[in-house]
Amino acid sequence: MNTKPIIFRLVCLMLCFLFLAGSLISCTNSEPDNADEQAQKGQTDSSGEEQGVDTPVEPPEQPAEQQNPEEVKDMRYEFKYDISEEVLCNYLAKAVTISLEGSYVPDATNTDHIKSFILNTGAKYICRAATCWSPSLADYSTHAKQKAYIESVHEEDPYVVFEACVFECVSTAVNDIPIPASVFEAFGLPVEERNFSFDAMCFPDGSFKNQWGENTSVPDITRDETMLFLYHRATTYIDLGYEGLHMGQIHLIGRDDKNWERWTELLSMIREYASDNARRKFVFINAHTHGIVGSDDVLLFDFHMYPSRPMAVGTEAHFPTEDAPQEAIFEEGHSDSIYGKSLGGETYSGWECDSLPYLVELDNYGDDAASLHVPKPDDVRTWGMDEITWYANQPAWYRAEFLEYAYDWVMYEAGGNGYFAMPGQRVARIYDENNNVLAWQYFAYDPANYKAGSGDEAIIKEIWEQYE
Repeated sequence: MNTKPIIFRLVCLMLCFLFLAGSLISCTNSEPDNADEQAQKGQTDSSGEEQGVDTPVEPPEQPAEQQNPEEVKDMRYEFKYDISEEVLCNYLAKAVTISLEGSYVPDATNTDHIKSFILNTGAKYICRAATCWSPSLADYSTHAKQKAYIESVHEEDPYVVFEACVFECVSTAVNDIPIPASVFEAFGLPVEERNFSFDAMCFPDGSFKNQWGENTSVPDITRDETMLFLYHRATTYIDLGYEGLHMGQIHLIGRDDKNWERWTELLSMIREYASDNARRKFVFINAHTHGIVGSDDVLLFDFHMYPSRPMAVGTEAHFPTEDAPQEAIFEEGHSDSIYGKSLGGETYSGWECDSLPYLVELDNYGDDAASLHVPKPDDVRTWGMDEITWYANQPAWYRAEFLEYAYDWVMYEAGGNGYFAMPGQRVARIYDENNNVLAWQYFAYDPANYKAGSGDEAIIKEIWEQYE
């Protein structure tokens, strides 16, 4: 028998075996390097998703050194499950108030100018994008449009955060809002088929009844019904795509909350919901406060929000003109301002700070008709007006000068960790020389995109570009 073919086949099989064994050894030797790299990036859960680290919404497929400059820049806005102090501050540095009071529905059919403003200026944190002051059943009919609008912006800039407000106001209109079964289940309560109850949210001693008009009240956080309602409002907004929540005047709602136990419980539940359901598994939570430590010894909020409190400068009353604006400055210690007072401590995201980053805005709360255009340095109103109304009545050149001053002063001279939210859109009264109201809202938009726009969009963009 000729044994050469058999021997030849055996030799070929042995060579193939040696080649495969070498490949396996090579793969095995590379695993520790990959494991080390994975450990440096963060732990993963059973689904393979990283936890406790910032990850992009759409991870780049190429190494950073091969990305274009715009992609590298946007990495400054990544977060998931929690947020670093650096990324948080990057968002606050590009914050703008676009408050749609009275028509609080972002809708692509009539608000293209807002989307244009966001994309043109590079805005990243949109304060008060959903501003439903007194919730009613009618609000829920707008949710599909809100969700669609947010998604349309995210298609062009996935890093933009829209903020919704859960305010310190409830009315008898809540009696028409059904309680979803999921809300009862979240609190471990038997599921009932009923609506929310206004009376069950009010303070038992009658405090704050009719606070905001007839049949309204500040809700009491110590009442179980209030807990259910605020949880429902917050989680509903998260489902719509909002990644920020402003909880309003928390000190009013929590007047009787000892050691902030109920607020700690509620915000923990909202954060837990966000970790499963939010776009990036995290929600920014803030309120009007200088800071609160919860019953778990952790700061309640991710950042603090407060009115900016510009102080009138001058001695003589006068209407603002091109040559004589009504000047104002910031000063630490003026009124109840937050400057130098933002409470520090441990944050939900795990890092500690001496002073929690905070945001100030040009707030609206009404004018003093008897003091219009009168400089009162000690008054909470600026020249007799609320902050945004005062600003909106100044000549364009002074508005530009003030924005540049305000942005720099809050960031660099106010004691640290402060940021100034630019004015985009807000309820304000524009006066003529006889104090007649000519318009009821201020708009920063480019007038080429929105007829009533002031054109302040250009200076906002310029200031933010300098920050880059």
